[in-house]
This record gives sequence, C-alpha cells and structure tokens, in this order.
Amino acid sequence: MLIILLYISVISITLIFIQSKYLFLVDAPKEQNHKSKYNKKTPLIGGIYLFITIATYMPYADYTRYSFLIISFLFSFLVLGVFSDLKANFSPKLRLILQFILVIIFLYFLDLKINKTGLFFLDPFISNFYFNIFFSSLCIVILINGSNFCDGVNCNVIGYYLIVTLAIFFMDFPKPDNLPDLKIILIIFFLFYLINLFQRSFLGDNGVYVITIFISVYVISYINLNKGISPLLALNLLWYPAFENLFSILRRLNNNRTIDVADRFHFHTLLLKKIFYLNKNFYLSNSLTGVLLNLFMFVGIFFSINYYNNSKILMLILMINVLIYVLFYFIYLSRKPKFKPR
Repeated sequence: MLIILLYISVISITLIFIQSKYLFLVDAPKEQNHKSKYNKKTPLIGGIYLFITIATYMPYADYTRYSFLIISFLFSFLVLGVFSDLKANFSPKLRLILQFILVIIFLYFLDLKINKTGLFFLDPFISNFYFNIFFSSLCIVILINGSNFCDGVNCNVIGYYLIVTLAIFFMDFPKPDNLPDLKIILIIFFLFYLINLFQRSFLGDNGVYVITIFISVYVISYINLNKGISPLLALNLLWYPAFENLFSILRRLNNNRTIDVADRFHFHTLLLKKIFYLNKNFYLSNSLTGVLLNLFMFVGIFFSINYYNNSKILMLILMINVLIYVLFYFIYLSRKPKFKPR
C-alpha cells in the first residue's frame, strides 16, 4: 500500500510541475466561466491524474477485455473533457449528443445496465433492452452534466465522490472484482481532494467526466452484484449531481433563460457568496464552501447506507435531502449579498 501511495503521489507532483511550467491546460482568470474569480492561471489536470492512476490499477490479468473497455470508456471522456476545457468550438448540444453516443456504445459493449430502480413506474419497462440502454445512458449523462454544474467550488465534486466511495467501502457486501480495489480508489481521490483543497489544480471538465463515468460504472456494478441492497440506495448515493442538473434546468426555464448557458445561481454559488460576505477572503471561502457541502452530503449518505435494504426509509431520506437543499437554496437566494466576490 505504501508503494501505491508513493506512485500516486509521484504522478500528482509530476503533473502539477508540468502544468505549472508549461500551462497547456489551465483555467484562465480572464475567461468568463464558473471558476474565473481566480486571479492566476490554475491547472486543470484532474482527468489526466484520475485516468493515469485508475488505469494503472485495473485488474488486467483476470479481466483483460473488460479492463480495456473501461479504460477506453474513461479515455474517450477524458478527450472530450480536454477539448471542452481547451474551449474547443463545441456547442452544448453537440457535446450532449457526443456524451450520449459514447455512453450508449460503451454500456452496450460492457453489457452494463441498471437492472432495477425500485420505482414502480419504471421497473415494468426496465426489462426492455432498448428502454433500458436509453434509460441507463440518460442517468449517466444527467450525472455527468450535474457533476459539471456542481464543480464551481473547490472540493465539491471530488469530495462528494470520495464520500460515495467511502460509504461503499464501509458496507459489508462484495465489491466488483473487475474494477480497482476501493482502498486504492480512496487514496487516488483523497490525494486529489488535498490538491484541490489547496487550489493547486481544478478537476476541469476532463476530471468531472472521468470521475463521474468511473463512479457511475462502479455504483451500477455494485448494486447489480448485491441483490440484498435496495436499488434506491444508488439514488441516495448519487442524488446531488442528478438533482442539481434537473433543478438548474427547471430554474432556468422558469426564469426564461437558456438551459445550456452557465449562470451563477447554483446552490454552491449562493453559499459561496454568503461565506465570502462574512470573511472577505475568496480563496478561503471557495474551499470552505466545498468542505461544508461535503459535510452535509456525508451525513445524508451515511444515514442511507444504514438502511441499505429499506426502500421506504431510503425514499424518506432522499426526500429530506432534497427538501433541505431547496429550502436553503431559496433562503440564500432571498438574502443575496449586494456585491460579488472579486
């Protein structure tokens, strides 16, 4: 395990050094995006780091074909994310179509699908192959774009998926043996969490895409493997980015805004403004916002895994999470500071 830690640390330091020297993939402060409040260029190496480290520890010996399919899956989204970070001339619609096509192709070849949802209005249709592959792909694409929406403050996305991974790790059920050991994944995620916390790098679109694809594959595989777990646990584990996506679309439609144009009215953005109003330090406020959101998500997720086989309680926990989110969203929206953080 020490050798694994040293290897991942060397990869991290090397990537940060290369990026700081050559700045080939950065978040530039003059660009008007959701992270452009920084006054210095910040590397966007999350996806490259995650891809290299996860690819290294895939179980090639026993699952050669499956491992290479997963690596191809991750690499395809790494490339798509890098093009997005480089501000390639991708329209949001084209990017969405490409995401959908890639997910459908790889789910088909991986023979990976959602076997059951625990929702009475969906389960009768799940057995239909065409509906299933469309629905499974739709869920992953919603997660990808929801995670991208959430990636507006340090640690929010990497911290969230670190918590999801930790929750599965502590559950006393078999883990998929065709994917990397969760102890290794926890080390990989935690090291980048520290990198992101101290603002040495952002995930970038490339990092968001890679981590979301990996977690999606892992959670679906884990729930399918263990019949004693309610499928609603997956919804409780992954509700935040999914709800952020759907809530943002509804909010923009309600305000007569284009749904594919970024704005600064996400929950984490409103919370960031509130925290900045109190301490006037944007860098501290940014990381603190992500950590506070991580703590909130930690409570809900670890309540959920204690009721892994009780669908009614899992649905109740999910509804409470959503209610708290919406309640605090409108509280912070009604108390917006009169100035913006610089």
